[in-house]
Amino acid sequence: MHTCCFFFFLFTTLAGGKDWFGLAIYHLRLKVISRSLGRAAKEGGATRRSAIAAAAYRSGDRLYDDSQGKWFQFDKPDVVHTEIMAPSANAPDWLFNRQILWNIVERCEKRHDAQLAREIELTLPRELTHEQRLDLVRAFVRDQFVGRGMVADIAIHTPDAADGGEQPHAHVMLTLRPLDPTMPTGFSATKERDWNESEKIARLVAEARKRFNDTGSPEDKEALDAAEAQRNVNVWRRAWGEAANRALADAGSTARIDHRTLEAQGIFRPPLPYLGVARHIEQAYFYVRERVTQWISVKKRAALYHEAEAYKRRDPVKLAEFVLQLGDMAESFAAQFRKPTRSPSPEFDHER
Repeated sequence: MHTCCFFFFLFTTLAGGKDWFGLAIYHLRLKVISRSLGRAAKEGGATRRSAIAAAAYRSGDRLYDDSQGKWFQFDKPDVVHTEIMAPSANAPDWLFNRQILWNIVERCEKRHDAQLAREIELTLPRELTHEQRLDLVRAFVRDQFVGRGMVADIAIHTPDAADGGEQPHAHVMLTLRPLDPTMPTGFSATKERDWNESEKIARLVAEARKRFNDTGSPEDKEALDAAEAQRNVNVWRRAWGEAANRALADAGSTARIDHRTLEAQGIFRPPLPYLGVARHIEQAYFYVRERVTQWISVKKRAALYHEAEAYKRRDPVKLAEFVLQLGDMAESFAAQFRKPTRSPSPEFDHER
């Protein structure tokens, strides 16, 4: 019983507290999609990651990977919108074909561990309508990424949340090379390094961090924070918060999001861990509870059979009394697990 109690405690503890999981929660995550698995390949499994597979999963489309000679298709009923945004009004037609686009991206890269694309994950405010969310994502992606020369492949998902509502979020896959119509692939021969971080900002941050590590002074900490704020990741995080809050205000909502750390916001509690599979915890709890109940039942039954054999050898009268007690114990045990279990808080929403 300790296992299922632990799962229930974990879930209800994380779910408790409306201020922890209020509306319009901020979430922006950046990651790079590369060919490298990041782990040892499993026998019979994938030997590398693929931009085509990633695009197929996020868009719900069935896409063919030329380099691997295989189709990729995933069951994604929560995909409600997909589109490709290009940095030029004169972009070639093939750029808007998801299968062609990502196969060309794959052909551009020769290394076995090459970086293929950057992905931005964005939680979208529930307070906005579908069209308002779409306008928000388009404006943000155009201003921060497409306007700098990247091609953006957008997919918006609305899976069910634990409280029965929606968990709207967007996946944005971004190319790492600028377009170049003079090249056979249509992309530049080199990646745009400034899209990772400009050399100037990287040097500024490194120097500020070294000074602060050497002195530990408040002034150097402020200088380090100011330098860090200029990094792409922090520029994009701040820009998303500002764009989402403008959209919320335009929609007449009082909800707001904040990209800053809890400490910077004056909120003194430990940050919550990111639980990408949190919506499965409730199901896991009931599954584990059922399995543990079965295990306890078998263990108790085996112990009782052993005890009955001892009675049978020593005293048949006591055996008869024991059988009656056994029936009462079995009924009591079953009744304990027929009691309704308190459901986890409906306010819990893992991606919001």
